[in-house]
Amino acid sequence: MMKASRVGAGSSGEVPMAEQRNSRLSQLPVMLALMLVCSTNVAGVAGDDPAGKPPTAARKVVVLVHGLKQDARDLQKLNDFLGRDTTLSVLRFGYKSRKDLVEDAAAGLVSFVQRKAPKSEVHFVGFSLGNLVIRQYQQKVRKQGLQLKIGRVVMIAPPNHGSRKAVDLNGPGALYFLGPATRQIGVGFPQLEPELDIPSDFGIIAGGKGDGRGFKRGNGLPGDDDGWLRVETTKLIGAADFRLVKARHEKLDDHPLVHKLTRKFLQAGFFESKATRQRIR
Repeated sequence: MMKASRVGAGSSGEVPMAEQRNSRLSQLPVMLALMLVCSTNVAGVAGDDPAGKPPTAARKVVVLVHGLKQDARDLQKLNDFLGRDTTLSVLRFGYKSRKDLVEDAAAGLVSFVQRKAPKSEVHFVGFSLGNLVIRQYQQKVRKQGLQLKIGRVVMIAPPNHGSRKAVDLNGPGALYFLGPATRQIGVGFPQLEPELDIPSDFGIIAGGKGDGRGFKRGNGLPGDDDGWLRVETTKLIGAADFRLVKARHEKLDDHPLVHKLTRKFLQAGFFESKATRQRIR
């Protein structure tokens, strides 16, 4: 005798609607977990910053150090240019360039880095006198055994061997308006130089006309210059790369080409390419 057939799962193989709903509900926590994992992975690639920048800890810390007759508000254009690079975290260090000696500014830089980036490898970009502040900072870090990591250094118009113009400006009037550091990079440079370390990974950008005569024609000094410094006085043995930009000293920190070269060196350790690198030995 045939048994009465049951309409539903027993006869057609279909799962009743109630059972389907229960099945979907039981899978919901798993689906939500998968969505959370996927969203976390995407955020990890793009960075946790809403603007898509990598986390600050993952970015290179770069400290800008200004020159004579400047303060922390200067180097604004360079700061803005580098700040648009999402791989960099840019800080500006200020000191009283018309009052401080180089060693005072360097001590201030030590405190600044200890406060702002004590555990990060810090890269530096200096303009003019700021480069000597960086070099003395490095000596202080080394001699005091400080656990501060120093990365790449870009030197823009550095008076690495002093300044002949500063020698000429040794009178009391010039020292009053420009400050004691003017004497240090002038007649006092022989006493300052032993206190300056040479960075391990650095590049130099100098200003000049590129004609072998410079902006201050007839000044009795041989070679090219930027109006303040001879090109030769910017050079330092050990530099990984060197570039001459056709501009006056006071225009270099805002020069678009200088900005591009600076960013490239911070990223790669050369200004354009390995093939065009100009080492100073």
